[in-house]
Amino acid sequence: MGKLNKKFSNLNPWTLILFVFPIPLVVLGLLFYFLSSARSDYKRVTSQFIQRQNQVLAFDAMELAREVSNLLEGAARDIQTLSLITPTPSHFTQFYLSRVGQITQLDSRDDSINIVPLPLYNEIIYFNLRGDEQLRLKNGKIESRLRRSSDCSTFNLCDPSLIRKALSLTEGELYFGKLNRWYSKENQIEKNEGAYLPIVYRGTDGVFLIGIDYRYFKELLSQPTFPYQRKNNLINSYQNGNYIYIVDSDLDFIAHPKFWNVMGIDPSTGMRVEPMETDLDEGNRPINIQKYKGQKLKSYFDRLLKRSFVQKSVDVFQASNLGGSNRVLSVAPVLLQKGQFLKTGVFGYVVLGCSVDYFEEPKEQYVPYY
Repeated sequence: MGKLNKKFSNLNPWTLILFVFPIPLVVLGLLFYFLSSARSDYKRVTSQFIQRQNQVLAFDAMELAREVSNLLEGAARDIQTLSLITPTPSHFTQFYLSRVGQITQLDSRDDSINIVPLPLYNEIIYFNLRGDEQLRLKNGKIESRLRRSSDCSTFNLCDPSLIRKALSLTEGELYFGKLNRWYSKENQIEKNEGAYLPIVYRGTDGVFLIGIDYRYFKELLSQPTFPYQRKNNLINSYQNGNYIYIVDSDLDFIAHPKFWNVMGIDPSTGMRVEPMETDLDEGNRPINIQKYKGQKLKSYFDRLLKRSFVQKSVDVFQASNLGGSNRVLSVAPVLLQKGQFLKTGVFGYVVLGCSVDYFEEPKEQYVPYY
């Protein structure tokens, strides 16, 4: 032992320094490497988690868009089937009763959810080639007072321009009309009674019309989407950043949690209410994305117009709503190869909104879902 101590004592001090000095540097380097690797792994996991959340939101939008498409495709098939049946009260009633689906209703007394049956079509009409009603079933009841072509008016939720269009179709053609509903302002009670989306079909000797009950479109707004909370109260869900809305090919809102944003007819004038242009119109006019001239939604709507609605695929991005709250939005096209949509293949779009609070650090303004 003494010899070993004597050997080390004879070493040059600089040699000792050069021998010992790298040790703490190696230790610090290893520590830095492990810390940076952990941080890099955390960022990678976080990024993958955000992408996975965006994928879920994208698939939710695609599924809802498919439901809208199926509803419209089914109606197109049904009206073609109806055209093969002799238009009699008995046949129309049987057709009406055979097309029954289900919607959910919230019982305000105990907040329970009930599933109730509802016929798909609240309007079934047969016109002659002059545009006069020959047979009409409204909410399952045969109407004794039939309307002549000159009696068709938006005051009674009849679109004369659609009837004229139907008469101009060639035999075997069908056409999707605009949503027929009464417009309700924010400070009014929503009027959904009799609201429908019409489809017309030119038969051999006349024109057939069926109207999809608007409540089926409203029903889609309550579907659970990420983060999969049931939307029992659409307004509350919207304010919490968990909502759905639907726009058509003209970029009019046809279903939205805030019913005053949805296009409709003014019952006092019989005219479709002009869409809002500035943010001051909110609550008193519906929304058309193309015609909006305000500032609060400008960047959001520009994104929809220039990218989301141009591509025939899902788009996921982050934007602010009218209240200034940030939302992650997923946009999916409603594909439809019927009627006037044979060329474009797109009826409209489904938009899902989700609060950024449900996401793990969504730092990018535009986050691709793929």
